[in-house]
Amino acid sequence: MSRETSPQDLTAPQSTTTTSFWGRSGTFPVEIEASYQAEMDRLRENRMTRTGLAGAFLYAAFAISDRSMVPDVYQQAWKIRFLIVIPLMLLCSFALYRLKTPLMRESLLSVTLMITGASLSWIAALSHHPNAVHYHTGVTLIVLFGNIVLNQRFRSAVVTSVGLVGLYGVSLMQVAGMSGEVRFNNWMFCFAAVVISLIANFRMDQDQRRAYLARLREQQRNEELSDAVELLGKLSAEDALTRLANRREFDRRLGIEWNRARRDGHALSLVLIDVDCFKNYNDHYGHPAGDACLQKVAEALQSVVRRSADLAARFGGEEFVVLLPATEADAAAALAEHMRQAVADLQIPHAASRAAAGVTVSLGVASLRPDDACQPSDLVAAADAALYRAKELGRNRVAAAQQQHSAPTVATQ
Repeated sequence: MSRETSPQDLTAPQSTTTTSFWGRSGTFPVEIEASYQAEMDRLRENRMTRTGLAGAFLYAAFAISDRSMVPDVYQQAWKIRFLIVIPLMLLCSFALYRLKTPLMRESLLSVTLMITGASLSWIAALSHHPNAVHYHTGVTLIVLFGNIVLNQRFRSAVVTSVGLVGLYGVSLMQVAGMSGEVRFNNWMFCFAAVVISLIANFRMDQDQRRAYLARLREQQRNEELSDAVELLGKLSAEDALTRLANRREFDRRLGIEWNRARRDGHALSLVLIDVDCFKNYNDHYGHPAGDACLQKVAEALQSVVRRSADLAARFGGEEFVVLLPATEADAAAALAEHMRQAVADLQIPHAASRAAAGVTVSLGVASLRPDDACQPSDLVAAADAALYRAKELGRNRVAAAQQQHSAPTVATQ
């Protein structure tokens, strides 16, 4: 779809009502009508060259009959065919969609069709052979070709058809020796072909509109389904209270980053965070206040975690976890200290805390360079041991586990 009128940005109408055969301007809203016409122009453009070449070939093939139909002027007929009309048809076939506006394209196509029809009347007028009276019937084929094969826009097809049937009527008036009844019958034959081909053109347009509308609705349904799946995926990976990743998402990302770190030989660090004396906070201030406290702590932690590869998640209850791919132990410990300070800077009152006057957190940091001798659970266990050590030392601090193979030792900050 063209981006200028892409259906992704439009709302599909509920129906394609047509108030009358000739008046259908209200079929689609303006934006969708423009998008529909742009798509039809692209379809016509894709087949215009092949269709135009086929039309030129058929027109040229009738030169075979010129020696029998108009033997007295067949050379002039060939000149009209091959020096005027066929070059014009080829020019239209290859250059039509280089024109910028639909009006210019439709005008060139209509003019080409009418000149093609006029060429037959011209050749017939030059000849005095009795067979020339039948030469005009080729105009009917041109009408059918323009309205059905080229599938002009309906209004352009009407204009072109009226011009050709009028031209046919005038040329019939110039034929000597033809009775009025025969002239009228021939003209009625051409007029009937015009009406039939216009009905076919109109119905093809309506079928194309219904197909376009069905595609548009299907596309919208697919987009809605995609949005729903994306939302479901987000909900399944997000903690409802804190808007951080949930435990399931953390476990998934830990597995991915563990395998990546093992493959690339990078360190993988983990920070496990616990809100100090949070049970006392809930008992003292109530659970709604506790929920609000957790949300603020989550925001503070997320504000420190800035790399797109890092992941802050709610580990469970009042515990949080931050996964730091390609991060060495010292950098992880420094980042953990920033997290601790960010929470302290919130200055959320905590009268029931044994650690400080406000809400604080304790943090355990672990770092591993994954190999076949250890598992992701070893990293979590090391961070948990460091967190436990931080709590033992009085809370509101960072404790870092120093890794020697898979056996951690704990240092504090």
